Amino acid sequence: MTLNNLTENTADSPPPDILTEQIAAFGEASDAGTLFRSRDSADFETMRQQVRNAFFALLTAHRPFLERTRGLSWPYEMLRCREATFAHLARNGETPFVRHQVRLFLTLLPFPGQWRRLSDAEQASCPHPEIEEFIRGEQRKTAAKLRKKSQKTFKLRHFCQILKRPDLPREKGVLRIFSLPYLFADSRLLNALNRQYFLYIEPPWGVLARHAWLRAFSCLEDPCLFGVGGREDADFLAGQPGILTTPLAHGDFLEDLPPESAGEKQFDIVFNATFDDMPRKRHRFMLTLLSHPLLKDATALFIGRGAEKNVAACRQMIREPGLSDRVTLCANLMRRDVPAYLARCRVGVQVSQHENACRSIYECFRADLPCAVSSAMAGFNFDLFSDQNGVVAPDRMLPRTISEMLGQTARFAPRSWFLKHSGSLNSTRMLNHQLRGIFSQLGYAWQTDIVPLGSSGASRYVDHAHHEMFRPESESLLKIFRSQPELPVRLVI
Repeated sequence: MTLNNLTENTADSPPPDILTEQIAAFGEASDAGTLFRSRDSADFETMRQQVRNAFFALLTAHRPFLERTRGLSWPYEMLRCREATFAHLARNGETPFVRHQVRLFLTLLPFPGQWRRLSDAEQASCPHPEIEEFIRGEQRKTAAKLRKKSQKTFKLRHFCQILKRPDLPREKGVLRIFSLPYLFADSRLLNALNRQYFLYIEPPWGVLARHAWLRAFSCLEDPCLFGVGGREDADFLAGQPGILTTPLAHGDFLEDLPPESAGEKQFDIVFNATFDDMPRKRHRFMLTLLSHPLLKDATALFIGRGAEKNVAACRQMIREPGLSDRVTLCANLMRRDVPAYLARCRVGVQVSQHENACRSIYECFRADLPCAVSSAMAGFNFDLFSDQNGVVAPDRMLPRTISEMLGQTARFAPRSWFLKHSGSLNSTRMLNHQLRGIFSQLGYAWQTDIVPLGSSGASRYVDHAHHEMFRPESESLLKIFRSQPELPVRLVI
């Protein structure tokens, strides 16, 4: 199987060329003025569903194909450059039927401002059935996520973190939300939190598939700050109401640990990817890379967490092409043990479909490993890459890129780059500066800075004393959560 056709296979979806044709046909009909010739509303409903599904599939499972053909920015750009035309037609279309269909396109496709239109539709006395079904679909996604967690008990620090205490009425606190964002999909809960805290949200990965719970953050008195590493997510969010963005998220706040003592380099390549989400992490593509003639002698280490059955499935995947003698799999390592394993490797490789400020890339930099990264991956700020820390390359170029990096590791200095440009202290300082500016624009006082952020573990405080320092605020926060009768999970301090 070749590199190209492996990355384009996905279940239950038309081939990627058909998906691009569906989106292109929609744009061409819009430009030609022929889009609204039909008078059958079912035709338009089918088109909206096709275009929406094509967006999702192309920007997730088919990213390498999209990059190689139309370009990764094409789907969003196709809508963005036509938004003004659709907005004009929504007001001035030749018939009420056309105006109504245009409004449905603007509301149900990811145009700039989509979240505002969805919010307006929710508050309407009688939303259109198609919009109602879209909203019910969002609600079902959120409910399904919550049901999976309903028998579990979470500590607040498992998913959120107080960075700055409130000093009301003049100064709000800052609350970081880094996990379980669907807990916050209820507007009543968010409004109660927003009365005391400015909210900084780090989506676990991506925005396109997370409307169900992320757009709730766009309906508050204050804007929210989203930490998103990828340009796609930032550009989409910039067109939504009540949303500010920063490229700082998750991996940027990796703790500033001293280097592991240099030892023998046992592995050429390290792949850091969970075993519970292998299609998104693209484990089969990793193995295809190792089967390439340029990498036929390379040894590799697979690090990740996952259920026993999924780890076993990955081991079988490694055996099938006869790579067991060159690939070592280490599952469910403690986070504190990962740096020692990375110190035994020479180059990191990351080929995931979607991330958000991918932690494993920063872990490689901190361990002085240069990284080769697929340019089709969503959710990372590729502007951070330089001659010091690694190479971003298309899938088809990765075998040569990795091979060349293995022969020239001495020319890289990723740890030096990390210490100067990234890590907990540098990134916290940058985030603090941005938050202070936002508070000034909103008319809030700023007397104290945020505490340093970390990126790992159930408590992301770099200084664990801060957890206890904020205990009174945490107890107040817990009362806010417990005041929401429909929250189905158990929460403790």
